Order: sequence, then C-alpha cells, then structure tokens
Amino acid sequence: MMKKMILAATIVGGMAAGFSGQAVAAHHHAPPPPPPGGCGMMGGPGGPGGFGMPFLGNVQLTAAQHKKLKAILQDSHPDFRADMEKEHQLHKQIQDLLVVPGKVDEAQIVSLQQQITAIHQQHEAGRLQTAIRIHDILTTDQLNQIRDTQDKVASLHEQLRALTALPAPEDAKK
Repeated sequence: MMKKMILAATIVGGMAAGFSGQAVAAHHHAPPPPPPGGCGMMGGPGGPGGFGMPFLGNVQLTAAQHKKLKAILQDSHPDFRADMEKEHQLHKQIQDLLVVPGKVDEAQIVSLQQQITAIHQQHEAGRLQTAIRIHDILTTDQLNQIRDTQDKVASLHEQLRALTALPAPEDAKK
C-alpha cells in the first residue's frame, strides 16, 4: 500500500513538473492566457487551456492563428465581476429568507436558485461558443494532437485512480 502511495505521489509530481515545464517551454508559442475571472475550473471546461480547448498550449500555432485566437479571447471576455456580484446578492437573499422566523418562502428561494442557474448557463454557453470559435481556427492535425494529449492525460488519471483506490473490503473478497 505504501509503495502505491509513493508511486502515485511520484506520478502526480512528475505530471505537475511536466505540465509546468511544458508551459515554460511553450511560452513563446503558447496562446495568450484566458481572461481573468475565467471559468472556475482549471481554465475552463475540459481543463487547462480554457474555454473547452484543453492543452491548446501544447499546439504550435501559426502567427495568423495566434492573431485570430487573441481576437477570439478578447471578444469572449464577459463582465464576470458584475455577474459575480449579482450572484452574491442572490445568495444573500436566499440566506436572508432562511433566517426569517416563520415558514420559509420556498417559491422565492426556487426563483432565486433559477436566477443563479441562468447566470451559470449563460457563462457555460459563452465558453462553449468560444471553444467552437477556437476549434474553427485549428487544423485537423492540431485537433488530433489535442485529442491525443487528452487521451494520454485521461489514461494517467485512470492509472492514478487505480493506484490510489482503497482496497476492497474483506467481505467482498470472500
């Protein structure tokens, strides 16, 4: 068990070092970083690279592609601060409703939850549209390179899960 934990830690450390090394090596060829306030998940849906295009930094882009990518990312920069403030106010309203004596106004809480969900859906739709626009500037070879990297990372994650999984209970072994 200890060997598995050490191996898992080594793999994770190696992956982290590899990814940071790739970022340094690709510094001159990497696309500009996603806008601040990004997506909340390591750069967006799908992981690093943002806007649903993980591992974009691992792909060599032409000067024309860099220019188009920069334009796409600049166009796709919504006002996250205003939305975050609105969401914060909606959460505060829910909290206020939950501390009022008497029966909780569940219909009002549901309405506030729906407003929060609508904000999230708008952000997700925007991220997906940006990912589609980025996809459209990439060549087939570049998309295949991204997919290959995704497959390798997924395989590594599966290996990590297998290595760090809890042992089966004694009852299951019988």
